[in-house]
Amino acid sequence: MTYAFTFDASACTGCKACQIACKDKNNLPTGVLWRRVYEISGGSWQQQNAAWTNTVFAYNLSIACNHCEHPKCAGVCPVDAYEIRADGIVVIDESKCVGCGYCAWACPYDAPQYNPELGHMTKCNFCFDNIDAGLSPACVAACPMRVLNYSPAADISAGFIPLWMKPAEDHPYPMSPTSRTEPHLAVKPHAAMKGSAGKNLANREEIAPRKASAWEEAPLIIFTLLAQLSVGGFWAMLWIFPLLWTLAQADMPILRGLPLMVVGASLGLGMFFSFAHLGTKRNAWRVLNHLRKSWLSREILSAGLFGASWLAVTVANLIFHRTIPALTWLTVLLGFALVYSMSRVYRLPAKPMWDSWRTNASFFVSALLLGMMAMSPVLVYESQITGVHLPGFFWKGIGVAAFALLVAQLILTSQYQSSRDVRIFQVGMSLIAIFSIAIFFVLPIHPTFANSLFVLVAILLAEVAGRWQFYNAA
Repeated sequence: MTYAFTFDASACTGCKACQIACKDKNNLPTGVLWRRVYEISGGSWQQQNAAWTNTVFAYNLSIACNHCEHPKCAGVCPVDAYEIRADGIVVIDESKCVGCGYCAWACPYDAPQYNPELGHMTKCNFCFDNIDAGLSPACVAACPMRVLNYSPAADISAGFIPLWMKPAEDHPYPMSPTSRTEPHLAVKPHAAMKGSAGKNLANREEIAPRKASAWEEAPLIIFTLLAQLSVGGFWAMLWIFPLLWTLAQADMPILRGLPLMVVGASLGLGMFFSFAHLGTKRNAWRVLNHLRKSWLSREILSAGLFGASWLAVTVANLIFHRTIPALTWLTVLLGFALVYSMSRVYRLPAKPMWDSWRTNASFFVSALLLGMMAMSPVLVYESQITGVHLPGFFWKGIGVAAFALLVAQLILTSQYQSSRDVRIFQVGMSLIAIFSIAIFFVLPIHPTFANSLFVLVAILLAEVAGRWQFYNAA
């Protein structure tokens, strides 16, 4: 037997007793609402000669977690903290949750919500303690009009539309038209639900779940950029440095290992910030528990394998003074797996702005651009130490490649215009970087350590601004 909520939108008065009862029973802090009553309105007044007529309408929709047939939250959780009971109720095992918030991104109904007081995710649990005791959920018991109820999914009353049997585009506004989760919610529609008139959410500020700002997502911005820099840096060092060491008259193992140190330091710092983002850090050891389904688990595994392979390459080069081609190419492939899995983390149907090939392309462009430009100051420094004068065409090649990648990144991120000021800053930093590349790399002026580092900083700032917009666009 599977339970489903039922809601009679044609008779709801919008008193919000269900919303208050849920908040009271579960002692939810400010900003956390497991059940929300949406107020939808629309229509207008129109004058016909001396008379005025109207098409004004309003209705309410009470929604909590829909305990879906295919709960996306459970599928993406890296620690596999979600459990689906025999009666279809989806619950979070709070002892496992790391508070990463990934399930909140994946849910098309904003059901999982982060509780800052507890440091982990929370959501409606159908009051399963009441169900097990033969009682109704608190929200159902509190409804004075008896428009909110529950029943076995197989016993839905006549007049109610079981949404799990309807395509998402037919679900009432403001439910997600892109959901593929088959929510266990049956609705008796209000007359206005079926109309084609434009509908507006009247109480958006009241019911909108607390959304993490880009400041709060800053650790993820730093992690994604540094991890991509480390992968791109490893790729770049394979073609940037061989010419230098072919022309160098002396072998300097420490200098040869410097690019590897930059790669490792970037990855390690990025992983630190990723760890810092977790709400319940003591459960971080569980993050590989859901490799079968969760791209976040796969991303973390890829990062660990790339780090281990990098370490093996570094040890072979610095301690045993050997280059093992098979190990080097394995690290290249693991880097590709890391960037790809990182991009797949964001390919969520609930986030249409992210669920695009642009996300994959943008992440790989970032890896190539940041990696190449991070290696440039190292190359300049090593060429000065060794006294090797690299030919002008070599620097021109780096400059032209960086120019093309910068332009590509501006085009790929143009849709994430969540803030005009941030977009202006991104474009400004990109133009400064392009202008500097033209002077120091393309023109017959060999770059110095200072100006190559300046170009890297400008590109990093442009990438941070682009990633800032990416997170705010969700």
